[in-house]
Amino acid sequence: MKINRYNKIPFYLKELILFVILLFGLSCETEQEKVEGFERLRVEKLSKPRPLIHNNDGDDHLFSLKSSSEFSIQSFLDIRSSGLAGIGISTLSYCTSRSFSLFTHKTGVGETYTKDFYLPERKNIVSELMKVGTDPLEVTINFAHEQGFEFFWSNRMNDTHDAAHRPDKPHAQWNSFKEEHPEFLFGGIGERLPHGQWSAVDFSHKEIRDLCVQFFTEVCENYDVDGVELDFFRHLYLFKNVAKGEVASEEQVGMITDMVTRIREMTKRVGMEKGTPILVLTRVPDSFEYCRSVGIDLEEWMEKDLIDIVVGGGYFRLNPWNYLVEQGQKYGVKIYADFSESRIKDGQHPLLIRNQDAVYRARAAAAWEAGADGIYSFNEFNMRRQYLREIGKPEELKNTSNLYFVTYRNGNPNAYLKEGKKYLTLPVLSPVNPIPIESEPLNFMIEIGDEKNRAKVYLILFGREINPEDLEVLVNNVKVLIKKSTPDGLFVYEVSDNTMQPGINHLSLRNLNGNVKSGSNPSLLDAAILFSRDSNDPALKELTEICLN
Repeated sequence: MKINRYNKIPFYLKELILFVILLFGLSCETEQEKVEGFERLRVEKLSKPRPLIHNNDGDDHLFSLKSSSEFSIQSFLDIRSSGLAGIGISTLSYCTSRSFSLFTHKTGVGETYTKDFYLPERKNIVSELMKVGTDPLEVTINFAHEQGFEFFWSNRMNDTHDAAHRPDKPHAQWNSFKEEHPEFLFGGIGERLPHGQWSAVDFSHKEIRDLCVQFFTEVCENYDVDGVELDFFRHLYLFKNVAKGEVASEEQVGMITDMVTRIREMTKRVGMEKGTPILVLTRVPDSFEYCRSVGIDLEEWMEKDLIDIVVGGGYFRLNPWNYLVEQGQKYGVKIYADFSESRIKDGQHPLLIRNQDAVYRARAAAAWEAGADGIYSFNEFNMRRQYLREIGKPEELKNTSNLYFVTYRNGNPNAYLKEGKKYLTLPVLSPVNPIPIESEPLNFMIEIGDEKNRAKVYLILFGREINPEDLEVLVNNVKVLIKKSTPDGLFVYEVSDNTMQPGINHLSLRNLNGNVKSGSNPSLLDAAILFSRDSNDPALKELTEICLN
């Protein structure tokens, strides 16, 4: 016969046991409810509109001595922040990181950047801010919240501006951590690698990953941030073997995923302690395959809910916007279009300049049309640029003059990954990437926004040694006819507005003259589409006059 030991326990002990069990159960349930409630707060916070995230790269700590030698907190803010007030920014992402472990905020984990910059007309004012009890991060957070902005702290996972460092010519961003731990770097001083920089830190080392988590933890615990940004694209170096021509191994991919998981868990813990969710944003290339090859399993991060916002793009783009948008919608992650400044400068026709307002408006219109959740502005140092007031407002872009290009940035995907170009699905066309025009058709895609409102539409080609009579030009399989050409190589075609469509459009051209004259080398340098609605737009006035007359 089995004895029920519970029946032998005295009554008062039974009552105590039941009370403990009940109390424990209630406390567990309460904790679970707390976690679930906080998760709902995070989802609510993520769901709020943030049409324009502006990234300040943090160089405002370099005070210009040309304008004034008088330092004040307001003069610091006037360099990069004050001009953002009232222009439609929803979120300010502020970078205080320089080379790995070097920061412009107060830190006990890394090193605070107090050295003077290498330009004699600039003074590093971090020390001055610290003397009055603050630092660039705290000052900018206070400004952002006073203006009603969200504030994200941006950390460059591997910045290599210090690759110019030499012992006889020290770089201002070279720091004691790298000096004391050369074993963590991609190579020796000045060593050349085919797909990387010697001064990058190698995330194969646990010490590097642990430090990175500590950097984020310190900021989240000590500063009032609404989110953190993991900027992998400035610069896109994680593993030394990848810089030497390999692809990241499964083990290495797992290392980075584990690190991001720890950062995510930390933001949840600190957020719950502070009573406000901390969102996680990452800036990466816009291709799952490319990302994975360098060590970033972006799809797994989305699937496992490790990140809230993905900013796709940087020095280059690999896919149309709808590629990343569809992945974000699949996993419930917000997708932002990266608007880095165009570095295509050499050889541009003076009327086809990419760094102008009409082009940024066009880029934004195309991204909004593809379903992006917002725009992310990067490396714009002039806070009073008109386009910053416009690109976060898709409805207004339907009534402006917009200038689209086939290619906006032509960075080389091979710079970070051997054979990285194989993941490129977008065409590359610019004056520094000209394409010969031959009998075989040249085919390009060009992304267009919602341009249904009435406009004059023109296709503008820029070429060399082109006889327009020899060209057959099609837009969405509709033949368009030459309207005008200029002596310096512009060819203008008038396009019926119902020929264009929102989203992806197709441009095709070929040389009908199979017998090209000896020595002739017709080539295409650029292609753009202008939607003209304001003939008085000063930046487009000369181009518009050529098209209209």
